Amino acid sequence: MAKTFEDADQTQKGVARKWQCFVCGKNYPDYGEYKEHIISEHEEGREFLSCPACKAPVRDMKSHWKAKHRQRPFPSGIASRVTVWHDFKTGGKGKTRRPKCRTGTFISEKNHSEIKYRSGLEEKFLNLLETDHDVASFTYETIKVPYFWAGKWHTYIPDIRVNFVDSSVEIWEVKPANQTDFDQNKAKWASMNDHALNMGWEFIVQTEVGLGKLKTKVQRQQTLLG
Repeated sequence: MAKTFEDADQTQKGVARKWQCFVCGKNYPDYGEYKEHIISEHEEGREFLSCPACKAPVRDMKSHWKAKHRQRPFPSGIASRVTVWHDFKTGGKGKTRRPKCRTGTFISEKNHSEIKYRSGLEEKFLNLLETDHDVASFTYETIKVPYFWAGKWHTYIPDIRVNFVDSSVEIWEVKPANQTDFDQNKAKWASMNDHALNMGWEFIVQTEVGLGKLKTKVQRQQTLLG
């Protein structure tokens, strides 16, 4: 009988394989538990790639593809590797490396505040919100919503609340398009969407596509205002 994706590559030469989390270094003998651990415990603020074939969270796409999908040609136009947060090869203590995703502090004159963003994509959205004339103000990670996933309750904190000059409100989750298919994200966003509807707001998951549209809008405003 052919092995399933989860069963594949579990053993090699009779030795059971261990799956090591590339964020915290914890080992798992079962691939399913390893995958669930990364998505449930390290999705927020951690960078990894989503395999286009099986949606698995991986840090080295080429190695993953060779192990799991060697019968298929490697797809073009996708990232092959992300930077690892820790190196657990030396005694398990780990050596911190500089993460690939950019973090920093955004100074907002519109809000008279400092915002500590978690990714370069978030920074780009914040810069555009600062110059969007339709936006009165915006806040970062100020809303908490409970959601149920994997048999227990969790707390979801969306990224940005946008307050428009017409008094409408939108709640934005800023996420790379390759991380929008995870089941946990869908559970978070379903709860947030229900909460937003009850409050008279709109919930939007903003990806690179939304960034492009917002950039075009702001550029059009600047052209009209001269």
